[in-house]
Amino acid sequence: MAMNIFKTKEEGEEKETAVVTASPKKKSTPAQHSATTSVIKRPHASEKAYGLQARNQYVFIVENSANKIMVKEEVQRRYNVKVVDVDMVVNKGKVKTFRGRRGKASIHKKAYVTLKAGDKIEIA
Repeated sequence: MAMNIFKTKEEGEEKETAVVTASPKKKSTPAQHSATTSVIKRPHASEKAYGLQARNQYVFIVENSANKIMVKEEVQRRYNVKVVDVDMVVNKGKVKTFRGRRGKASIHKKAYVTLKAGDKIEIA
């Protein structure tokens, strides 16, 4: 925080005034991914995901640190399409038992990406 003190004249007399100016705070942003690292891990292959393609929605597994803006920019850059909306879902890991030992499945994040009418992504 910076504090500026200056004098002002008011009706022939001098008066000191203190003005407090706040420095702008830096916004915390998630880790910036470079062109070599991708936020999109892979397209999600399931019956529901294939059914959503008829409504021009595609499902991707993404990094846990990814946000909607990062996913939108990467899908537009990678597939040359116009993204209208991105919805994110975090799937918590379930507790599983395997050979008498308890373990936890990993947490993963999915992005539901809606494209502009007429745009299409070819997923093999």
